[in-house]
Amino acid sequence: MLDLVKFLAEGAKEEVMLSQRIEHEPVTRGVEYRPLPARAALRPSPDESGAWHWTLNPYQGCEVGCTFCSVRLEQGTLSGWLDFERRIGVKTHLVEAFLRDLRADAFQNRPIVVGSDTEPWQPAEEQFRITRSLLTSMAEVDGLDVRIQTRSSLIARDTDVLLALQKRNRLAVSFSLPSVDDRINRLVEPRAPSAMRRLAALEALSRAGIQAGLVVSPVLPGLEERELGLSPLLSRAANAGAHFAGLGFMRLGPGQREIFLDNVTAAHPDAALRLRRVLGRRSHTEEEKRALTEQFRALCGRLGLVPLAEPSSARGEAREEQPAQMALFADAAH
Repeated sequence: MLDLVKFLAEGAKEEVMLSQRIEHEPVTRGVEYRPLPARAALRPSPDESGAWHWTLNPYQGCEVGCTFCSVRLEQGTLSGWLDFERRIGVKTHLVEAFLRDLRADAFQNRPIVVGSDTEPWQPAEEQFRITRSLLTSMAEVDGLDVRIQTRSSLIARDTDVLLALQKRNRLAVSFSLPSVDDRINRLVEPRAPSAMRRLAALEALSRAGIQAGLVVSPVLPGLEERELGLSPLLSRAANAGAHFAGLGFMRLGPGQREIFLDNVTAAHPDAALRLRRVLGRRSHTEEEKRALTEQFRALCGRLGLVPLAEPSSARGEAREEQPAQMALFADAAH
């Protein structure tokens, strides 16, 4: 275990400098950065299977601008929906909070999912390097199970830190990509890197020896087969050295379809008709999901990819109890 006292003392100076830099950072692309002191880092979150894991997000809000983001769709107004990508909270003191969480009595060594709510390598990361600092602290700890979710190619910058983290912990990196067609991708995730850049980053990590894979997500119900491109996507991922692959269908909760359509129509009027088309008139039926999942698993078998287990759709199963005292972590972790 690292020397926590020394590590935190050195980090305190960096945190002061970071806060000063955020306050004086010019607004670019209409985006406002604001320091968000993190009193805690880890937040318990349930899995579909009924188990639970920790979530860890270095930023609040996300510049990538995914129109389908479930966290964003929780915003009740158009202004809140827009602010999610325009007002980015940069979490200061996050490393200190994370290390404090590890020492807390409530901590249990469950999987830590980095990037569940916002992109860890969004454009803000190029300047502030919060994610890199966090991973560096994780690399000094033993026995963690770290699972990273990203839509960015910037992660390749941190290959050295990921390798160091993997030496002492379990690590898996999942690259998400909705479609083989970048015209579709730009429509639903306007500021995410191209499919080629993400696949190149996947290859860079795989060649370095990091366990990485591709998750085709979200699968939009209005896409034609050639637009989704399940076979070419998985083939390219396999050629890039991917170890595993996953499939995630578009999910809109109660009322979220209407929020989605209203907000994207107001925010992206020129693309509104195309967005309505790729979203489809309805969600996938269970039969359509089964057919696509069977195709997916067959492709994985031929390409030597390990298929990620599909989450259970049963909502009524008994869930494992989450630590009650972890409510205090929820304040600043989201």
